[in-house]
Amino acid sequence: MLKVLIDRLLSRRSPVQSEPRHDRTTAHSTAVGVSADEPAHAENPPPEPANEAAAPVSRANVLSSYTPVNLADNPLAIREVRRTGAIIWVSQPGGWRINPSTSFPLTVVGTEEETARHVRETLDGLVDHYSEDIAEVIAGLMVERGARFYEFDEYLREQRQVYCAALAAARRPRGDGSTRDQCGADDDDDAQIEAMESLDTCCQDLEMLIEGDYPTAPGEIAAIRSFGYGNLIRYLATGPDNAKIVPLGHRKQPGFDALVRAGLAIPGSGISAIPTRALLHVMTAKELQSLSLRPIPSKLRKKDLAVEFLLDQDGIRERVIAATAVDALYYLVPVPNVLSGLDLGGMHERMGFALSAASLVVATYLGAALAPTNREYEGKHLAAERFKVHNICDVLTCRTCKKAHGRFKPLAEWNPFPLHFGCRCNLLLNHD
Repeated sequence: MLKVLIDRLLSRRSPVQSEPRHDRTTAHSTAVGVSADEPAHAENPPPEPANEAAAPVSRANVLSSYTPVNLADNPLAIREVRRTGAIIWVSQPGGWRINPSTSFPLTVVGTEEETARHVRETLDGLVDHYSEDIAEVIAGLMVERGARFYEFDEYLREQRQVYCAALAAARRPRGDGSTRDQCGADDDDDAQIEAMESLDTCCQDLEMLIEGDYPTAPGEIAAIRSFGYGNLIRYLATGPDNAKIVPLGHRKQPGFDALVRAGLAIPGSGISAIPTRALLHVMTAKELQSLSLRPIPSKLRKKDLAVEFLLDQDGIRERVIAATAVDALYYLVPVPNVLSGLDLGGMHERMGFALSAASLVVATYLGAALAPTNREYEGKHLAAERFKVHNICDVLTCRTCKKAHGRFKPLAEWNPFPLHFGCRCNLLLNHD
C-alpha cells in the first residue's frame, strides 16, 4: 500500500515547462515566455524549437551530493507535494514565476531562465529530500548565479524599514536628555531587542536577515563558484585543519565525499597525511583517557589541554591511528592559497545569510504548494467552502498569525496564503 502511494507521489511531480515563448528579450534571457498579464501574439514565432524550451533539467545532477530521505518516514509522502504550475515569464517584476498555480507567488529574478528551471527542479525534490538540503542547493543558486526571489527581497526590505524605524524610536532622547546608546552597550542592546520585537514574523533567523547580506565581493563569488557553495559552507562550518567523524550511511556523508572531490578534505584512507592533533580532537574525553599512558590530570580535562598532554607522549600517533574509525573519518585541509586572502569568517556569515534566506523561501514554497488555495489542489471544487486558519500559537507565532487563528472565510478569499514568509498556519475546512 505504501509503495503504491509513494509511486503515485513521485509520478505527480510537475514538469518544469514555460508557457509559449515570444520574441522578446531581457537583460537576463535571450528569449522569454509570455507575461502572466499579457495576451499572446500569434505573429511572434517562438525563437527556438518547443522541445528545447520545455526540456527539463535533470534533478539528479542538482541533488547528487545529497542523500534522499527514506520515503517511508517522510511526512511529505503522506501530505504530498502538489504541482505548482509550469514556470512562466512575468513582465512585472520581470522574472520567472516558479509556482503560478499558488496564491503566494515566488518569482526568480536577476538570472537567466536556466537557473530558474534549476530552482524549480530543486524545489520539486522536496518530495524525496530533506528540506535543509534543498535550501542549501537553492542558496548555492542564489550566490553562484545571482538568483533572487523578488517577493522575498520586497518582504525583507519592508521588515528592515520597520526595524530601522523602531530602533530610531527606541533610541530617542529620554526625559533627562540622554539616549540609550549614550547610556551604555546594555541599553543599546535593549533598544535593538525592542526593535526586533516590533517585527511581525515567525522566522527565528530574522535578526541575521535584517543585519546581513549576500556575498557580493568578486573574490568571494569566484571562490564559491570554484569550490561550490555547498562544499565551501560545509568546509567553513567544520573548520579548516580539522577532522570530523561522519558515520557510515549518515545522510551527510555524500556531502563530505563531495568535499574530498573538491580538494577540501582528505578521507580516512589517507590517514598518513592527517595530523595527530586533528585525530585527537575528534575523540571523546573517555577515548582520550584510554589512549594516555598515565591519568590525565583533572586540571587538563578541557579538550585542548588534554590533547596537548597526549601529544607529548611516546607512540601516541600509532595508538591514535589504531583507535580511529578510518572509514568514517574526514580531515578538512588547511586553508588553500586561493582562499588565504579572503575574510573567511565574514564570508561564512554572508553565506549563512543566503542559507537563511533560502530556508525561508523553501518553507514558504512548500506551505503554498500544500495549501488548499493551490489551484492544482484536488479539492479546488471546494473554493466556495469556508476554511479557517489554524496555528500552533507557540512563542514563535507572530501577531498576524495569532490574530488570524480561528478566522474563517471562503477559500477563494484566502489570498495570499501562506499569510507571509515563514507563516506556519494551515487552512482547515470549517465544519461549524
